[in-house]
Amino acid sequence: MIFSKKKALSPLMATLLLVVFAIVVGAITMSWGKSYVENLEHKEPVEKLESSIVISIKDIDTPLKELQIKYITDQISEEEYLQQEKELIGEE
Repeated sequence: MIFSKKKALSPLMATLLLVVFAIVVGAITMSWGKSYVENLEHKEPVEKLESSIVISIKDIDTPLKELQIKYITDQISEEEYLQQEKELIGEE
């Protein structure tokens, strides 16, 4: 045979090389990730704005959506919301 004189890499050495390669790639990735996160911490924090929701009346086209808006805007409690939601879902 043509390749009978060539020696192959032993399975143990191949496994060792794969493990070493995985460790090196992992170390490089962790090093890059650490420097990336450290750079993020030094940036100025973004000033938080008060959140607001703008909803057009034409977007509220079902009783369930109307109920959800009431809950989101604190017009009804969670218990009231859940009870009314069960009633609405039971109707459909």
